Amino acid sequence: MNRRPIGSVTRHAVLAATLLLLPAATPAPPPNSNAPPLDPNWPCQQIKIDHMSLAAMWAGPPLGKMSDQWQDHAKAADLARQLSQRRVPIAQAQAELKAFAQAAGDQRGTELLAFIAGVFSLLDQERSDVIQGLDRFGARQQSYAAQIRTEITGLHNAQDAAHPDPQAIDKLADQVHWDTRVFADRNDMISYACFVPDEIEHRLYELAGATANLMP
Repeated sequence: MNRRPIGSVTRHAVLAATLLLLPAATPAPPPNSNAPPLDPNWPCQQIKIDHMSLAAMWAGPPLGKMSDQWQDHAKAADLARQLSQRRVPIAQAQAELKAFAQAAGDQRGTELLAFIAGVFSLLDQERSDVIQGLDRFGARQQSYAAQIRTEITGLHNAQDAAHPDPQAIDKLADQVHWDTRVFADRNDMISYACFVPDEIEHRLYELAGATANLMP
């Protein structure tokens, strides 16, 4: 049965795009793959990694107990809290770190270890919070996508009715059009947030490198 026109070419295009762009589920990884299961709520193209690895970036001595004791070193801890903030330009952070190392004297090694342990702890927690926020957003988008698919089904049923109601069809089409637009706008918005974990990881890499270069 040919469906009743819903008012404009634009609306037809929106409906077609919605059907194509809102898959029912995230595909599973190939059989026998060593890749971790895909998270259906993850909204980013970047691979989801829950926590960073300092070992992959740190060329200095092992942190040992300093991983848990960095807050006992007040000056190093304060500097870690300050320089872990992304609004501080990395060049400024490197200059302040160099001055801190010079002022530490014989305690340079210990204080720098406390500093980088603190930076890693703070940035890894910040990044984890961002990851969780992205997951929550992705879950809301999945729910929204399911809602739109239900609306499309309702629209198609209204079009295929024995006695179609043009006003009801137009109302349903407008709702699908609006919700699809909101869904797309949200996806555009979150694409920027998807780069935040990478920015945090890059900052850790820069600070870890600068700290290792200052070790005695």
